Amino acid sequence: MAQYAVSDNTIKRVKSNYVGAFKNLTIQSHFQPIYSFSLERIVGYEGLLRANSHAGNVPPLTAFSQCLNKAETIQLDRLSRALHLLNFKCIQQRNHWIFINLRGEEIIDANMDPTMLIAVLKKHGYRPEQIVLEILEDVAIESALLTKFVTNYQRKGFMIAIDDFGAGYSNFDRIWKLHPNIVKLDRSMISNAVKQSKARRIFTRLVSLLRETESLVLIEGVETQDEALLALDSGADMVQGFYFSKPHVLDENKLDAGALLFAPLEQQLLQQKNVEKQIKACSVQQFDLLLGQCANQLQLGQSFQSACRQLTYDERCGCVFLLNEEGYQVDVMLPPSLTAGRHRFLPFTQSHGANWKRRAYFSHAISALGKVFISEPYLALPDVKMKVTCSLAFYAKGQTYVLCCDIDDNEFEVNKMKLAV
Repeated sequence: MAQYAVSDNTIKRVKSNYVGAFKNLTIQSHFQPIYSFSLERIVGYEGLLRANSHAGNVPPLTAFSQCLNKAETIQLDRLSRALHLLNFKCIQQRNHWIFINLRGEEIIDANMDPTMLIAVLKKHGYRPEQIVLEILEDVAIESALLTKFVTNYQRKGFMIAIDDFGAGYSNFDRIWKLHPNIVKLDRSMISNAVKQSKARRIFTRLVSLLRETESLVLIEGVETQDEALLALDSGADMVQGFYFSKPHVLDENKLDAGALLFAPLEQQLLQQKNVEKQIKACSVQQFDLLLGQCANQLQLGQSFQSACRQLTYDERCGCVFLLNEEGYQVDVMLPPSLTAGRHRFLPFTQSHGANWKRRAYFSHAISALGKVFISEPYLALPDVKMKVTCSLAFYAKGQTYVLCCDIDDNEFEVNKMKLAV
């Protein structure tokens, strides 16, 4: 008997009514669709265990907790996987992936060779390429053994997914070592990203970084429209969650309602982007006037302190500084909070001669003389806070300068909301 198969007698028993009895439990397969953002349709299903007893529904973790030992845990786990494969056969010819969860107890030396599993799968009409093995990262799994397991199964055509990345023991070190085909982001990540601007910035960059590792990114647990919009905007490859479809018993004749949600989402995201562009254009107009007035006075020979006085009167403005055409800071006006002498990041306030040529606000401004550029939020010095920098390049005294003004990101967001209203 192969490590991930069950005996023919068990298969026949399960196949006869699509359920199997185990320790007074009746277990069933439910499947949750997994959608491609680009294709706007289902590309796979995750097989999920559903258990019932005479008292009602039994959560999967509770069902496994009733096992008396490791052997029984593995037996229940294998029986549920066999059940998923049997129930999936009704749509097997549609070239969808079937995602199957693999417990850490199965990552052992005895299971390093997938040959027997491939033979059992072939007997039931499956190819390795149709199977996505979901591995939940567990600190108890020995790293070298896990790497060997993943390598061996990938070489034979199986797809490997790292499940619940961003929760528990997940880390980038294993991504570098394992080279999974798919990384599934834990629901907590998208939930936090919708609620917190800091988490949102990290979320979108994380998706991009994971794709740079040559892994497809699947966002799981999407339950609301806001989460769906963020998932779509993040650049992820696939999505899964209650918003699109809850887990259910497969019915080959049932129409997929989840796919109908993509066109409205795309339209709403486009509308959001257009509003953001309009708001940013209004902000550019505001600071075009403020920075332009300051630049004009500098061109007329006024001192930096005098020329920037009107600019610093604006309560939104923080640090105002002037760069030469090589990116070196030649002058600065710091707000009172940074000149009191008790600032935690005091060493960074001594910034005369600092070079900011690698900042986007410098490179964009210097390449478009006379046009205001507003940066994306970034961690700015000297107070080490998230800021947005408005910059304007102008010509004076025989050379090019870049005038810059920092705005607290929170203040900028409030201003954007006012403009939106």
